[in-house]
Amino acid sequence: MIAVERLIAFRYLRARREEGFISVIASFSLVGIALGVGTLIVVMSVMNGFRIEMLRQMSAISGQLGVQGNRDGLQATPDLLTRLRAIPGVAAANPSAEGQVIAIDGDRVRGVLLRGITPEDFRARTPLAAAIEGTPAVRDRYRALCRSDDDKPIDWGTLKSFGDDFTVVIGRRFADLMGLKVGDRLQLISPVSIVTPLGVMPRSATATITAIFCAGMYDYDANFVYAPMADAQRLLNLGNKVSTIEIFLKEGTSLSEARRVVTQVVGLQGWVFDWYQANFGFFAAIQGQTNVMFVVLTMIVLVAAFNIVSSLVMLVRTKTADIAILRTMGATRGAILRLFLLDGLAIGGIGVVVGAALGLAFAANIEAIRQWLQHTFGLVLFDETLYLLAEMPSHIDWQEVVGIGVMALVFALAASLYPAARAARLDPVEGLQRE
Repeated sequence: MIAVERLIAFRYLRARREEGFISVIASFSLVGIALGVGTLIVVMSVMNGFRIEMLRQMSAISGQLGVQGNRDGLQATPDLLTRLRAIPGVAAANPSAEGQVIAIDGDRVRGVLLRGITPEDFRARTPLAAAIEGTPAVRDRYRALCRSDDDKPIDWGTLKSFGDDFTVVIGRRFADLMGLKVGDRLQLISPVSIVTPLGVMPRSATATITAIFCAGMYDYDANFVYAPMADAQRLLNLGNKVSTIEIFLKEGTSLSEARRVVTQVVGLQGWVFDWYQANFGFFAAIQGQTNVMFVVLTMIVLVAAFNIVSSLVMLVRTKTADIAILRTMGATRGAILRLFLLDGLAIGGIGVVVGAALGLAFAANIEAIRQWLQHTFGLVLFDETLYLLAEMPSHIDWQEVVGIGVMALVFALAASLYPAARAARLDPVEGLQRE
């Protein structure tokens, strides 16, 4: 009987000429579900990609864990660094001296974060050093992330002289904002004051720009200046102390377990924090936006699914005589119920398949589509100064895709229950009399 039910159900979906309006309504329901499912997949993929890309960039530049001292700094002794690097899962533990300074070039002034690290540490951070001295393929990819509107070639400099005298490496966006290039001199003023015969004065130093980096994140490229460790310590008045020890973990290492062990090793010398705590407000905002977008777009799928109600109700009214004949031939109420549920699931299922295919194709090529739309219509669809990334990211979570499809099918099934139940309750004699 199931095969017969399926045959009749699909026959009902192929409307005759006088039932064309029902077919139009069903088609709109199908298209609505497809668009809702596709849009939901694209949006969730972009939000997932945004979160993952931000995590990847931040952990590659600043590490997954950090150890911070008090206001006077942290004593990064060789013994402490050795014990931290010996922790299972720790790839590197590097000290850094950082603080807010004012960068001045002529009449241009900008607040930046000065970060002092060793030349070896800088080279080990791929997002920072890749655009300067990476392999040709990697170098070109990172340089493309920070392309400017005029696409003029620039001198990215070299790291060979980084560490000689007071040299700094600046971000591409910062160089554009300040009109700087390799070889220029940049004055840095620290809020830490010193006592002079003329009174209390802020610490100041002039550095030479030796290279320009491109991390692909606007926040880093526009607001970070890297300097040799000793020069940064002197400008920030840290002495032989550092402000933070950045800890990089190996892939697959448990963040919570690594933090527990690091806390035991550090003891009372400093406070241990992870990337989430350091950027709590930012990632909480991303999660909130993701949840809101999911709820809003789910409503679109829900509305489209419940359009099935109107199409099936009208289908039941036009098929009253057919239902009555089926009942007199021995079809049970359950068979009639399943027949119209199959119609609703067919509309929802086709919509889910079409929507998933469109959504996956769009999500996989989102950056190419964005570039084409921007160049063709002059639109700004993804402002890197706002979203902190140079490219629109996308990450397809297959479990999430399956969940969206199942959810849409459940909505379609729920929308089919009322008209299917109404058809199942139809009395054969009453149906024949209506005809």
